[in-house]
Amino acid sequence: MRALVSALTMAAVVLAAGCGVARAADENRLKNLKAPPPAAVKPLTGAVRTVRFARLLIELKPEPWAFVRNNDVYADDKLLSWQDGQKAVKPNAFAAIFDDELKQAGGSGGTAAGGLFGQEAPSMPDLLAAVKITEMQGRFCKSCNLLLGAGRWEGAVVMTAHWEVLSVLDRRVVAQGDVASGFDAGARGLQGDPERLIDEAFRDNARRFIASDSFRKAIATPGTAMPGPSPTLLGPVALVAGHAKPGIAQAAASVAVVFTAEGSGSGFLISDDGYLLTNHHVVGAQGVVKVKWSDGSESVGQVLRTDPRRDVALIKTDPGGRAALGLRHSPAQQGETVYAIGSPLGDRFQNTMSKGIVSALRSQQGLSYIQSDVMVNHGSSGGPLLDETGKVIGLTASGQMINGAPVGINFFIPIDDALKILNLVAPAETPPQVAATKP
Repeated sequence: MRALVSALTMAAVVLAAGCGVARAADENRLKNLKAPPPAAVKPLTGAVRTVRFARLLIELKPEPWAFVRNNDVYADDKLLSWQDGQKAVKPNAFAAIFDDELKQAGGSGGTAAGGLFGQEAPSMPDLLAAVKITEMQGRFCKSCNLLLGAGRWEGAVVMTAHWEVLSVLDRRVVAQGDVASGFDAGARGLQGDPERLIDEAFRDNARRFIASDSFRKAIATPGTAMPGPSPTLLGPVALVAGHAKPGIAQAAASVAVVFTAEGSGSGFLISDDGYLLTNHHVVGAQGVVKVKWSDGSESVGQVLRTDPRRDVALIKTDPGGRAALGLRHSPAQQGETVYAIGSPLGDRFQNTMSKGIVSALRSQQGLSYIQSDVMVNHGSSGGPLLDETGKVIGLTASGQMINGAPVGINFFIPIDDALKILNLVAPAETPPQVAATKP
């Protein structure tokens, strides 16, 4: 926060010939600055999605934004101006304020310490919040009121900010708004230096945005699920046993790139008659997708079922004679070797395979995950996680990132969880073949 205050107070307007009239007008405007009454906390109702504060930008007009008087020495009165254009500021301190206001309203977030998602975060949040401060005015007086005592600050800050909330699953902005707020130390009976006043003005701004209809609609929506009943309320779908040749080398032929209007991900055949499994966040709200196979051929896929919370989706397409991958129903074991197949960065690197181990078995927000160090990147979502025999034990869900870089902590949805939530009935697992021994 000190870095922000230093940036905001970096330049004083210098008196020069011909500038006296403009300075007098700015002083009069800022010396009489009043902030609106603080907003009250408005509790959230019902189930809400997790939100993490991710980014803070400042873009003020190149004009005086604050009046500062220090120790009642009128000759030291200063007007401060902003000269940096648009500037990104580390969000840590403001993230803590946003997180605190969200929790007071009954929501769930998490500070962005250590990077965009934070080192402490085991999985991605549902939503990311970002804000740009577009207007700010301040009045800072030190010991302007002798009754307050020497060395005490008073004053006011008013602020206008533009907020946006991004859905991690759908990769689109789901809420936005411009919010005016402020903090008046005198009116509140509190004193604080410029840092405290800016903090409290931002707190009031965050509280007002959290109370807005746009934010509440986005946070209360569990996702952009396809119209219709929950998959678990639909009839079961019986899968046809996969007849793909066993082994890792042959698995890539059953993995495809899934294209939508907003991007791409991966998917894989789980039934010989053309059922493809992927992530909800890959298909989003799309009803139809394009499927591209490893040999370059393409087919159209219809999204039949999707569950945003478990982040799984079922697609029906023409398999073109391709065989489904075998599914393993026994749980993953820590330390076992695993392989991931996906299409990082789209079809340019289609069917990239990487190798790792099962690092741990996790439970986050009541959901089970397989943690692995196997390398995955954007575009690998929805691809299979395979054991050494080539059978599917999970599908790629998310990767942990620190300062925008992957760190080898990735999460996969157990295959049986995906089948259960989509109400898919898998055929009995074929036992592994045992080599015959000579008498």
